[in-house]
Amino acid sequence: MRDNALYPAILFIGLSAKGHGGIQRFNRRVIDSLAILGRRTAVAMRADDPRARFAATTLAALVRAEVVLIGHINLLPLALLIRLVRPRVRVVLFAHGIEVWGDSAYRPARRWERALLRLAVNRVAVVSRFSMKRMAAAFGLDEAKFVLFPNAVDLLEPPAQESGDLILAVARLGAGEREKHVDKLVRALPFLSGARLMVIGDGPLRQELRDLAASLGVGERVELPGAVDEAALARAYAQARVFALPSSKEGFGIVYLEAWARGLPVIGSRFGGAGEVITDGVDGFTVDPEDGRALVAAFGQLLRDPALASRMGATGRRKVEELYSGAAFTRNLAALL
Repeated sequence: MRDNALYPAILFIGLSAKGHGGIQRFNRRVIDSLAILGRRTAVAMRADDPRARFAATTLAALVRAEVVLIGHINLLPLALLIRLVRPRVRVVLFAHGIEVWGDSAYRPARRWERALLRLAVNRVAVVSRFSMKRMAAAFGLDEAKFVLFPNAVDLLEPPAQESGDLILAVARLGAGEREKHVDKLVRALPFLSGARLMVIGDGPLRQELRDLAASLGVGERVELPGAVDEAALARAYAQARVFALPSSKEGFGIVYLEAWARGLPVIGSRFGGAGEVITDGVDGFTVDPEDGRALVAAFGQLLRDPALASRMGATGRRKVEELYSGAAFTRNLAALL
């Protein structure tokens, strides 16, 4: 066991480490990996801690911290405080997806943020090259400021696959999530004889998908159970032949890793971060979500050939083991620090 005194003290500031969202899970993984590395760490989560405790933890730890990890760009104003109190401390910002793209409809880039990123942040740890390029353009940053820091998932024992032609998608179905293109999965179903579709997730688009399926005559082949617990999610993966989410707005696409961890092949969009994660024709397929014929063809290959689906799923699982496992995440974090 290494002596903690040999390591710099770490302050990790984030929005939340509670809940099932991607960023919350990412934050928990950072905390767990810091513990594995034996780093002396103080953690302050703005949404999880009372305001006074969040402020007290941040200020007390900042006095002795040598590295400060900022978990979300919404906390960037703290970088100014950090620079005033500890001018020489090393500051790293984690960047994920659309929150750093400068998307005017979601979160536009602000001029003062551009200045803080250049002057108060040493490195930006970003999940994909796609997000890096979008953020660099939006905030006027040199790409040399970035380091790739991919997400990770836990490896699970692949479930015994049940027979059947179930296509599985897991996605938020909020009104602002149309670029997930879940509707394209429903539109493909009339051309896939015998195939069924299950979409796990909740939000206003859920009823729209139900209405669309009915209008296309495939209502009985589309399941929309809403949000489900972990046991129901595990059953869905066991029933599925393929995972699909042709989203064009993924900063990384952790859902594909979760499918691979369970031995499923994936179909994603060739646009966005998914195109970096999926190797087309090897561990899944990437398609233009607007190209319905290409999507149907990809489904057809995997549904007609269970052996191909199994090989692609196994290849994806090996990719997770090598690049996107918890152990890989911990190694990447050690290098970042």
